Amino acid sequence: PVSAMSAAVPTAGGAILAAIFAYKSKFPATLFSYHPTLLGIGWLALAPYAIQYVRDSKKATDKKVKEEKVQSHAQINAAIQLCTYGGLFAIYRNKELMAAAKGQVAKHLVSWHGKLGAVSSALLILSAAIAGYKTMFTQKYGLNFIWRDKIHRYLGAASYITAGAAIINIVNGGWGKFNLGGPVGQRAVTAVILVIQNMVLLPFITG
Repeated sequence: PVSAMSAAVPTAGGAILAAIFAYKSKFPATLFSYHPTLLGIGWLALAPYAIQYVRDSKKATDKKVKEEKVQSHAQINAAIQLCTYGGLFAIYRNKELMAAAKGQVAKHLVSWHGKLGAVSSALLILSAAIAGYKTMFTQKYGLNFIWRDKIHRYLGAASYITAGAAIINIVNGGWGKFNLGGPVGQRAVTAVILVIQNMVLLPFITG
């Protein structure tokens, strides 16, 4: 199994934050609520386990065990991508509908939150594309699950960091001020996100 303690603590913290975001956005009552809920689940709750599985795969000595951990990493990353696409579609569609109701044209990617989210998504797609290529086309027969690629690794880490920055940005903006109890709540949630990211990334980068 995946290293329980190393992944469980940041995952639990992320899951609690995702639940708070879902509750405060009244999920699933509004279209907008799918945006913070899905992205919270993907980047705060699931990402720590995805990264832990790939770390554990490097420590495994048995080929079958190594392949199983890499496949688990890929499956969780696929779930993160689905959460990301679903969350982005929700906010895109919500803005389109709100603008249309006012007879206006929707404006997308105008805030730092939106820009950071777009960059994170692009990095995620690039990292996944490299993984797909390495898995499907670097072995003569069958799929190759045991490969290493620094660009894939760095893109994934950069995507995770940028996603955290996007979440912190909105936490410290108007939405966070209104929904998280003002500056005290905003600082507390920001601190939790930073702790989670440090717990996940430091062993990954140095390991």
